[in-house]
Amino acid sequence: MDHLLHNYGPRDLTIDRGHGSWVWDTDGNRYLDCVTGVAVNAFGHLHPPIVAAVKAQLERYLHASNLYLMEPQIRLAEALCGAMGLDKAFFCNSGTEANEGAIKFARRHWLEKGHPGKFQILSFTSSFHGRTYASMAATGQEKIRKGFGPLPEGFRILPVNDAAVLKAAVGPETAAILFEPILAEGGIISVSAEAASAMAEAQAKGVLLIADEIQTGLGRTGELLASRALGLKPDLVTLAKPLGGGLPLGAVLMREEVAASIHVGDHGSTFGGNPVACAAGLAVLEGLLQTGFLEGARKRAAGLRKELESLILNKSAQGIDCGPVVGKGFLTGFRFGGDLAAFQKACRGNGLLVHRAGQDIVRLLPPLNISTEEIGELIDRLDRSMVR
Repeated sequence: MDHLLHNYGPRDLTIDRGHGSWVWDTDGNRYLDCVTGVAVNAFGHLHPPIVAAVKAQLERYLHASNLYLMEPQIRLAEALCGAMGLDKAFFCNSGTEANEGAIKFARRHWLEKGHPGKFQILSFTSSFHGRTYASMAATGQEKIRKGFGPLPEGFRILPVNDAAVLKAAVGPETAAILFEPILAEGGIISVSAEAASAMAEAQAKGVLLIADEIQTGLGRTGELLASRALGLKPDLVTLAKPLGGGLPLGAVLMREEVAASIHVGDHGSTFGGNPVACAAGLAVLEGLLQTGFLEGARKRAAGLRKELESLILNKSAQGIDCGPVVGKGFLTGFRFGGDLAAFQKACRGNGLLVHRAGQDIVRLLPPLNISTEEIGELIDRLDRSMVR
């Protein structure tokens, strides 16, 4: 541990193994996992179809590079584009790489169309798009950007959910609007109907829409894409987190018109679309598309929200500063007015792992296949942890 870079803060819990919705530490303690690798393990731990897909590919080959065609990559691209209603896929290794790619593709699109002055990317306060330089320049949190020298030019961060400001900001230089349907890291802030309408209006004028669905996509909010619930049809969609079933995998999906602007040598990745990760990704997507799965997840998430709202009401009546409940589906949580770090520790003491978002939001990211009984366990453990 002495040789690990000290960039993650104190870590005093070592995970030994996981199964389903649960993990065990090296001391044998069991925890209900509502962090799930920060929304990565959509089907919990060691989900049999994902494990089987990974094992099968491991016995064939681990890597070949994008100098050659790889069947798992081809199959996953076809399945994703078909499910999302887009035309082409580019694979990378992470969410920040996916957003970097989408920004490059959007700018190249306008250059190819003879508009080199269209380069500006609009994004929003409280957003989080990654920690590489372009994605960091688009991230609307000063704490992420501070101290890293001059950032790339051509980015403008607008107040979230201010439709009037967004409409006024769109101009001749605007290449694309980069947005999260729910700003998860920034405090689980849902994009308003008015802001979504302003985005659609800008898109109708030719501005590209880039939906960062890295945390919101692939079932987390109950839909394959959370932007669909806003009535939006993005020109580019970025995916990662749950896509690889626990293995590093990101993707940019795009319309044919955008893809036509990218030529041989314009972008690439040595490991992007690794065949083992793509095999896992195909198992993830097949699980999400299984008849009734998303409907069942939505019902269980609605049950969780109802129980959570009841708990918050009771705790507020007891004088505990908490609420309201925020988010959608299994990207949910609640404001907590006390010491959030101490509350997370109390949850851990009661066998529950939770995360935080923004300054004062307890974030809950359970597996999408968490059972009704386990949701009861979740509420009970939160109840026991939330004391004055």
